[in-house]
Amino acid sequence: MMHPMIASALVAVATWEAWRWYFGRVAATLDDALALIVVVLVVAMAGAHRPRGAPVARLPLAALAILLASYATSRLVAPPIARAGLAVALTLFCLHVAVFRRRPPPALWGLSALALPILPSLQFVLGYPLRVAGAALTVGRLNAHGLAVERQGTFLVWQGATVQLDAPCSGVSMLWVGLLFTLLACTLLELGAVKTILAAVASVVLAIAGNVLRTASLFYVETGFTAQVPGWWHEAIGLAAFALSAAVMGWVLVRLQACGRPLWAS
Repeated sequence: MMHPMIASALVAVATWEAWRWYFGRVAATLDDALALIVVVLVVAMAGAHRPRGAPVARLPLAALAILLASYATSRLVAPPIARAGLAVALTLFCLHVAVFRRRPPPALWGLSALALPILPSLQFVLGYPLRVAGAALTVGRLNAHGLAVERQGTFLVWQGATVQLDAPCSGVSMLWVGLLFTLLACTLLELGAVKTILAAVASVVLAIAGNVLRTASLFYVETGFTAQVPGWWHEAIGLAAFALSAAVMGWVLVRLQACGRPLWAS
């Protein structure tokens, strides 16, 4: 067995290359480091609610060896951002055990990924597919309203009017923020692995549904169904759609938490 503080130091040294890459990426835009700061603070808040006088937990050497071997293997097959995510997760895991004397909640692993500067990569990989899916779902919703709207790629066409779902309308940012909010809540509510996965799936579904609601609402604005509105309505509609999906997600989290152990139970 090894004291977690020693294990934390070993992991930090072993993964320093990944941490150096991370600091190099966030140095240009410090906003990218905000997610990691929030994750650390929330995990610390959750870990602080532990029984007084609990014995110091120790990490089995075999477990530490497996963790470090996983990171070493990732250097051969994974891109730098994936290695950085693994380095963040391993370091936070060991530090959490060292400081709070127990393992962190399962949501830590997802939060470690979201704490990375991954939005540009997500936009590149998921942007167009989400735009196509969003356009198709929006067309179905508008058709249900009695409008003969057609989809052409990422365009909505109705009576000669065309509305494009551009990159900001893909919903990637809403998806990322929604998942971050959900996993942070899972950490504070101390949800187990199964409930955390269910919450993450619900968050993805609600983010897509919220973006469809946003796109359908903007369709009415852009095609002249409503009187001319100020420019800030575009952002306001997006915020309202996200607020609605976040409220529903909050209800889902409360229901999941109510089915398990009480808040802050150890």
